[in-house]
Amino acid sequence: MKVLLILVSTFLFAANSFAQIKPFTWTDVLCESTGTYDSKKYSEVQLRNTQRLLLEYEFGISSVGATVWKYEDIAKLDATEIEAKYKDLIDELEHFEYISTPFTDAVLASKLRETRQLYQLIRTTMAAYTDPTVIRKYQGAEACKLNYGVPIIAGGDTMVAAWKKDNLDSQSKNADPTRLQRRWDEENASSDRLKFALVETMSFGWWNCANQEIKYTSEEFGSRAEKEFRKFFIRVRTKCDQP
Repeated sequence: MKVLLILVSTFLFAANSFAQIKPFTWTDVLCESTGTYDSKKYSEVQLRNTQRLLLEYEFGISSVGATVWKYEDIAKLDATEIEAKYKDLIDELEHFEYISTPFTDAVLASKLRETRQLYQLIRTTMAAYTDPTVIRKYQGAEACKLNYGVPIIAGGDTMVAAWKKDNLDSQSKNADPTRLQRRWDEENASSDRLKFALVETMSFGWWNCANQEIKYTSEEFGSRAEKEFRKFFIRVRTKCDQP
């Protein structure tokens, strides 16, 4: 009888332990991974949100629409949508469930900082098309303010000079510099040259410069993210398609 009780207890313990182990699957461009995890340590919701934080790029606001390609499009700029997305994203990042570790906490803090900085750059840039002086209030990117913000605020020949310098910089990195020079010559000879100067100096000068000053989470933690995420699993199996 005693032996039977021991066997039953052992069986119940093993069954209970087995019930803790659950599968979790995630994919990237070429691979599908399935890990087994202890469901008493983490919930599936926590794992999925942690995957979203570490491995996916859905936690972010798009900068598409922050700059324009044509002067006529300045009148169409509307910050309403980006403001709503920003508020929703910050609220989610500040309240969602995830697996807290020193690494994931650091990634979350970085993502919050990145989101706030990118939002401020988007809002400043959109407003600066009609009121360039707002660039002065932007926090950071001091060299970008000096090299592009000041000329844009000054306007006229000062802005044209910055536009020309930016064009020459682009030529030095482009496979067809003659085309860039020809386009600049044509636009500079146009009666709308100040419009061309504003659009291109804002986009290729101010925006590109200030955007490079933002410390993006993917650049800071991307190489470690997959390795850290796999630590939450007992074992992981990965299948990849040939590229």
